Amino acid sequence: MMKAGLDALYTRNDPTAASIQFRGVLAQDPEHYGATYQLGVALDRAGRHAEARAHWERMLVLAKAANDERTIATVVARLERVDVVSDQAIMQRGLDALYRAGDARAAAAEFTKVLARNPEHYGATYQLATALDRLGQSAEARPLWEKVLAMAEGYHDNVTADTARARLMRRH
Repeated sequence: MMKAGLDALYTRNDPTAASIQFRGVLAQDPEHYGATYQLGVALDRAGRHAEARAHWERMLVLAKAANDERTIATVVARLERVDVVSDQAIMQRGLDALYRAGDARAAAAEFTKVLARNPEHYGATYQLATALDRLGQSAEARPLWEKVLAMAEGYHDNVTADTARARLMRRH
């Protein structure tokens, strides 16, 4: 099944057929190193990134257990790729950095990633403004607060609009 899966994936460029083969291997041996890795590749190539993520996370555990530094690096890079990580996952990393770890710089970097993909993301705009304020970068935060206010008014979100107005009343 591994050989058939590899052929489907790399020779015939049929990630769906390949994923069927790799799932068959994993049904027989749930710890199969190669099938776990190749199923992640196949699902990514099929555009099924959310489903692939679980297999990449499992692969990371397997690679760490095997002390396979090269595969660990590959899997970590894959798990961090912005094109396959959802806005929600990036937002959560930013929120965790800002509110759990108190790391406004790391949080700002995550919210900036979301805004690069979706410049009108309401939550990322608000949270980036907050992070920049915490970093003492009021001048950079101000245009974001203005944008938050406009967005909040458009969404009839009075609580957020009031927060943005209060922030904009401050000179710094």
